[in-house]
Amino acid sequence: MRQLVRIALPALLLLLCACAAKSTAMDEGPSRHFLGADFGKMTAVAGFKERYNWRNPAFDPKNYSAVIIDPSVVWNAEAMAADAGVTPEELDAVAKHLDQVLLKTMQSIDFPVKSAAAPRTLRISAAITQVKASNPTMNTISSVLPVGILMTLGRKAVGSADPNVGSCSIEVRFSDAVTGETMGLFADLKDGDKYDSANFHKLGQAQEAVDKWSEDLRAGILRVWGARQQ
Repeated sequence: MRQLVRIALPALLLLLCACAAKSTAMDEGPSRHFLGADFGKMTAVAGFKERYNWRNPAFDPKNYSAVIIDPSVVWNAEAMAADAGVTPEELDAVAKHLDQVLLKTMQSIDFPVKSAAAPRTLRISAAITQVKASNPTMNTISSVLPVGILMTLGRKAVGSADPNVGSCSIEVRFSDAVTGETMGLFADLKDGDKYDSANFHKLGQAQEAVDKWSEDLRAGILRVWGARQQ
């Protein structure tokens, strides 16, 4: 045990003294974003770490009675795959999972889903904009072994994310399906929970984030439209 502590302390001190700025999906220029320059219209949502939104003042829920869901995309897929250490196919699977849960969300509250643009239809266009894969092996070490636990505590002390825990970010545009006018914007980044079992799968946290965003969308629709649950 003493030997482990002697090994861990120098690394912990380096971590505590580090002053590099934290980089996230939310702090780069418009070219980084699926929403382009419109990303700058959004403001931070109180109570959330990195959630942003914007609603068009002209938006009236009464004008919409259905949605059309565009196939989700992976923004800058090749660069993201290289950064995350995953394949483009694995990222595409996350986007397809998003499509599935969005459709399931609408079906669960009996909200009509159209297959083509039509009047009174709101278009949902979503993109996965950043994925960080979990490191199952290192996550196990940092969750169980004393040296790993000590490093985890050090990161918490300086507000640093655990590099072994996965994360995912998303950007969504809500627009009028006929006119194309943007009615709303949404962006969020979710860091995984250190002790969540999803960390033991490389993209488990990304899929879990997608599930949670779909739950949030469901709650928002019920709040705004009052659609009934089946």
